[in-house]
Amino acid sequence: MDALFRFFVRYEIFIYLILAIGAIFVVRSLWKAWVEWRSAVFGLEKELSFQKVRVSGALFILLVMIGLSQFCLVTFIVPFLPATTFLLTPTADLLLTPVATLSAEALTAQLSNPASPAGSVDCVPGQVMISSPQPGSQVQGKIVISGTVDVPNFGFFKYEYASQGSETWYTIAAGDKTIRDGEVGAWDTSQLVPGDYQLRLLVTDNLGKALPACVIPVRVSAAD
Repeated sequence: MDALFRFFVRYEIFIYLILAIGAIFVVRSLWKAWVEWRSAVFGLEKELSFQKVRVSGALFILLVMIGLSQFCLVTFIVPFLPATTFLLTPTADLLLTPVATLSAEALTAQLSNPASPAGSVDCVPGQVMISSPQPGSQVQGKIVISGTVDVPNFGFFKYEYASQGSETWYTIAAGDKTIRDGEVGAWDTSQLVPGDYQLRLLVTDNLGKALPACVIPVRVSAAD
């Protein structure tokens, strides 16, 4: 199953390209069969033409369904899987000279400097950072969360919330693309009880190790 996920992610563009080429030929065949059916006079000729229309139409629907399945898999399913599931790892070459990489301890130390902005915990500007909403700000309804997710050996990220003082975190969404001073995602607070909450951005490297999470306090206010 892991190999299948990696295949669909790695060859996503090629799969879309093949499906598009196939759709062009199927649509062309469908149009020709439709014209033939419309111009047919005799019953048997009309029936054979209509059979071609049905076959071409079924093939077109099949290609569309495959394309939608590929899109849903890569966009909505893969980002929520553990990094080890969909991480694209190349085959090891035993003839290459080993190259030193950052250890987990060195990477954690790198992320601890510079210091977190006031009101936040373990947020690192330029690497793991929530820039909006600001720490301590009031939020209401559906909001956009902005920030940065850009670390060495990046795997994937997710953002979560918890009530102030609670250690039970609820995942809002996740992603597998690096972000730099951009939109991380959205958060709908309209169903939450008004009060103080924590919002955190958690990054996991490509070895499956969770790095120190960027945590900020926010206050959810009642809807007007």
